[in-house]
Amino acid sequence: MIKIILKSFFIIEINSFLFYFLKNVKKKYTVFGPFYMPKKIEKFTFLISPHVDKNARDQVQIKFYKVFFYIKNYDIFLINFLIKNKNIYGIELNYTFL
Repeated sequence: MIKIILKSFFIIEINSFLFYFLKNVKKKYTVFGPFYMPKKIEKFTFLISPHVDKNARDQVQIKFYKVFFYIKNYDIFLINFLIKNKNIYGIELNYTFL
């Protein structure tokens, strides 16, 4: 069994990759998922002018999206595809063998 984890800043890229990938994979392999994790938000505050005005600040936030799914029966062609497409379309693709 393989656990595949997709991470990205944009949920649209993850959904488009999932549509393409699962449409072709479901024909041959048994797929459990996709399971969407809650988005992770990191917020940062920067001082714009630290010498004169301490209240002048900017705030920035970054959102991380994460999706995972399992593939039960796999072969060498799927493993080659995962190795070849490690970083595609701004999506970080991680996999572990269970």
